[in-house]
Amino acid sequence: MSWRKYMIDANWNIGFCEQTPENLIQQKRLNKVQWLKHPYKDRWFADPFIYKVTDEEIIVFVEECNLFGWPKGIICELVIDRKTISLKERHVLLELDTHLSYPAIIRHNGKVYVYPENGASGKLNIYEYDSVSHKLVNPICILNEAVADASIIEQESKYLMIATKYPDTQEKAFLYQSDSLFGSYKIISDTPCQISRSCSRPGGNWIRVSDKIYRPAQDCSTRYGGALSIMSVQQKDGIQTEEGIFRILPQSFRYSKGVHTLNFFDGICVVDGYGYLYQLAGRFFDLLKSFKRAIR
Repeated sequence: MSWRKYMIDANWNIGFCEQTPENLIQQKRLNKVQWLKHPYKDRWFADPFIYKVTDEEIIVFVEECNLFGWPKGIICELVIDRKTISLKERHVLLELDTHLSYPAIIRHNGKVYVYPENGASGKLNIYEYDSVSHKLVNPICILNEAVADASIIEQESKYLMIATKYPDTQEKAFLYQSDSLFGSYKIISDTPCQISRSCSRPGGNWIRVSDKIYRPAQDCSTRYGGALSIMSVQQKDGIQTEEGIFRILPQSFRYSKGVHTLNFFDGICVVDGYGYLYQLAGRFFDLLKSFKRAIR
């Protein structure tokens, strides 16, 4: 990775707003986002999923990447002061020899399970969260296939999973199904349920509002993780059709280059944002690049 990538481009962060799924679907936009304040200059956080919300704290599971260890991510738990949105504690939940990201959470029979992306291993595992040790334990392989950003929803006593496949992780989404949360998951059709860089790769947990289902999907049409498309989902006889109803664009000047994950829990919405590690230097280099292209 180039010096420029280390020092200028690489800067994901997570942010929060007070918002419910119902409100998001109704108003078709996010409320004002407050971005996490943390002391680290050598790493970033992305792919947030909310584990717990109290009056004092928000606890999230995230992908953490060290700028100088990229491209290997690990899964961490962050304890955040709800009033100041500042980091209080950090725990490493899971670290492997291969890259981890997208620590999707599902609650089942009073327990919390996490099934992070680990496409480099060629399989998808689900883990039980141990709140005492702050670790992900007891892995079970639920799919012997390299998939990206798998997202599971319980539907009529079955479990439906959507994911993209390696190596084409941004354009074609496939549906899988299992009788049990713990698999094994079987592909429903070799035909993708979605074929578009603007709305295929999952960008967070499925969303239920009344009797309707929605899902956030990454818009990678201009760049990876550039925006989110909120898709209205219809399912019938094993066939899924989707309609894009609105897009979520980057939320701030500082994180103006991308947003690719959105999740809700207990009245809180969490997103991530991509921007420049050093604003002035990053914008200067991009301006210089544009100028050079213009005079060629």
